[in-house]
Amino acid sequence: MTMTRSLRLSVALAAILSAGTAAAQSYGDAASGLSVTPPAGFKAEAGKPHPQFDVTIDISSKTGTPKAVNSTGHLCTLGFKPSTQNAQLTRDIVNEQMTKPEWQQLYREMFETIGTVSDFKLFEHQGFTGVELIVTPKAGPNAQNVRMFTSTLETAKGRTALICATDPASLAAALPQFKALRATIHAPE
Repeated sequence: MTMTRSLRLSVALAAILSAGTAAAQSYGDAASGLSVTPPAGFKAEAGKPHPQFDVTIDISSKTGTPKAVNSTGHLCTLGFKPSTQNAQLTRDIVNEQMTKPEWQQLYREMFETIGTVSDFKLFEHQGFTGVELIVTPKAGPNAQNVRMFTSTLETAKGRTALICATDPASLAAALPQFKALRATIHAPE
């Protein structure tokens, strides 16, 4: 009986430890369907409440590169905000809208409220066209030394956004890593 109990405890402990290791790498929110399986060197975990999102996932570098510039040590926040007004949006409608200058200007203006926008581009993810850009914040702790890479994607379920912040010296080298990270996101559709 002691051997059986000891074996069960060992199996349970091994399961907990391996689940903890897996959870440190990937994270998903079952209720919304938002998830991320970041590349090696990154870890994802449940995010802190955020005024712009109903669901957040915090992403950190396990190596310290790219450099995080906030007090939490998190490099990126992945967020999702459901939207009933998006319910009628099909993939084709989203993709068509995102190519229109007036929609692109709407996204640009949304981010210009917090900073200077540069490198505005379209990207494709899960067959949807999204918007990516760089923001230099106007205000906040050490704002002049922060660069935010932001990717936003609209689907019928709502808006998914990835916001990563690093310092200006690290940005160029970080962009390929941020884009590789974005490629591992599953946005609710």
